[in-house]
Amino acid sequence: MGLLTWVGLRRRNQWESLTLLDHLLTSPLTFLTTQFYRLALFLRGAPFGPPRGRPPIRVVCISDTHDAVVDVPPGDVLVHAGDLTNDGSAADIQRQLDWLKGLPHPLKVVVAGNHDSYFDPRSRSDEDVRSGAELDLDGLVYLEGELTVRDIKGRRVAIFGAPDIPECGPRSFAFQYPPSGQPWLSKVPPQTDILVTHGPPKHHLDVGVGCPHLLREVWRVKPRLHVFGHAHCAYGKESVFFDDMQLAYERLLSRPRRGLVWDLVPNQAWVDMLQVLFHGVHSVLWKWLMGGPGSNRGSLMVNAAQMYKNTGRVKSRAIVVDI
Repeated sequence: MGLLTWVGLRRRNQWESLTLLDHLLTSPLTFLTTQFYRLALFLRGAPFGPPRGRPPIRVVCISDTHDAVVDVPPGDVLVHAGDLTNDGSAADIQRQLDWLKGLPHPLKVVVAGNHDSYFDPRSRSDEDVRSGAELDLDGLVYLEGELTVRDIKGRRVAIFGAPDIPECGPRSFAFQYPPSGQPWLSKVPPQTDILVTHGPPKHHLDVGVGCPHLLREVWRVKPRLHVFGHAHCAYGKESVFFDDMQLAYERLLSRPRRGLVWDLVPNQAWVDMLQVLFHGVHSVLWKWLMGGPGSNRGSLMVNAAQMYKNTGRVKSRAIVVDI
């Protein structure tokens, strides 16, 4: 570990957020463009609101509890986006499932995470295999590449969940696929309102470990709400509008970082930056001069990871979204 890392000026590993010094050394152009992009999203306001004349559906989002019991506010739907446990044994998972069952939410949706080894036969421990352990999922909706459609407050809501993540650890990690794999190709049904995955899409609340294939699938389906976790340090929520500003922003982030000096030399990243600026200003002006409040037709991405880094401490709160 270098001195700058030891004193906290550089991040220690890929699972942590970039520090200010990291940003300045790798690509100040990307850093400044990201700040503008976030400002434009803020000025555009909430990406959507509940349908007029119909009651809102409150979705409570959590993920990455890693054996912990966390405070969960009331709501109509509870979503747990995986990593219920650390070791992934059937016994540990069952304890988390029993806790979820005891919560009052009428609908409780669960997907597995890479630490929930029992759910994936390829990563299941020898002990669980020998004992023939089974899980009691009664009262929960467990989704593994499946769609469930529910009538909630007189509205039909389609929820699709899948645990697949890019390869990131040992064989004991569940539902991994190689970076060259295409597990998301046309996988999510187009009518999906709420998408639940364990891993994030590339470039959005992902500290760089998100999946580009999942991002393409999200662009295709455009779910109203996408809930995930996995990247503990990227906890939060982000509006997405699937427009030219977002397209230019994602294109910029997909380019190799050129460093502090080379960022000053004109290159294709400058074009991406200018497009983000142009489309960002245009979208904000259109929103407030032409559309007005409540005119947005976007989506929301939520990284609901409850665990703080790899400390074993719960620091984040459940994220509540009304759709």
